[in-house]
Amino acid sequence: MPSEIFENYEAFYTMLVSTTMLSNTITNDVAADSEKVIDFVGKAFGLNARLIEQCKDIVLRKLSFVALISDAKAMYNSVQPQDKHDEETVLCEIKSNVLEEIFNLGGNNHDRLRHFDYTHYNAYEPHVRFFKICQESSTGNIVTTRQVGIMKMLGIGCEKNVYEAISRLLQCSIWADVPSMYLLAHCYAAVGNDEKSQIFLQLAKLCEKYLHAGITVLPQEARNAVSEDAAIYYAYVSTILQDVILAYKVFDIDYSFVEAITSDSLDYFQRMNFINNYDKKEWKNVTNSAIRPSKRIGF
Repeated sequence: MPSEIFENYEAFYTMLVSTTMLSNTITNDVAADSEKVIDFVGKAFGLNARLIEQCKDIVLRKLSFVALISDAKAMYNSVQPQDKHDEETVLCEIKSNVLEEIFNLGGNNHDRLRHFDYTHYNAYEPHVRFFKICQESSTGNIVTTRQVGIMKMLGIGCEKNVYEAISRLLQCSIWADVPSMYLLAHCYAAVGNDEKSQIFLQLAKLCEKYLHAGITVLPQEARNAVSEDAAIYYAYVSTILQDVILAYKVFDIDYSFVEAITSDSLDYFQRMNFINNYDKKEWKNVTNSAIRPSKRIGF
């Protein structure tokens, strides 16, 4: 059974991150909201119902005892170095990695409160959690921005708003986050926009295969297998990854840039010009309200 989890690692890791960010305690309320998250992520990634239920069992029961980083360290100390790690131990290691990632979100080079302090147990207050995650996402962090989108989609700690969820997940998708592409496709399907749903589903699959291989120009056979729009989005995302994120070390989402790139006022060549010349900041003319008074102020 864990082998199926490892075959769908991206989906499982997304479930684990998103549920752990809700709370590091397991209560009935936490479990109920976590099940909604796991269902949403599982369906977005195309997992079958049986596997989704198995993910719930692992996340909410088998891994629930790893609630702190110290729990995982205690487990490591009990395993002899020469012992072969079994699948259950690997799952615990994954949970530990998630906890460490979340713990570090609030402390990145900023003099802010650590909104995700997992050194102690926190009571589950979904509205407070949503507010704090929104605060953390203001820096452009992909994980917290994606989490805002998930919580908006499901109405956890906030009023459900599919279109705000789509906006958040689109920001992450343009910033080369593959899990967000799957979630975005599922959101579009939920509002009946099957065309956009297929575009981002195809984009996710293209990115899984080519994006981190450093391929910005798709092979012809890949282009032939997807819609023209999906291939164009891949060109945007792959170029942003190479020419902006990696070139300028801009790992946090540049919200204003994404808003400009996704503006309907631009054509393909204008978008690519802004991406290829990111350092010139000419794209700010699209979102700057001082230059365009009629334009709604962006992020």
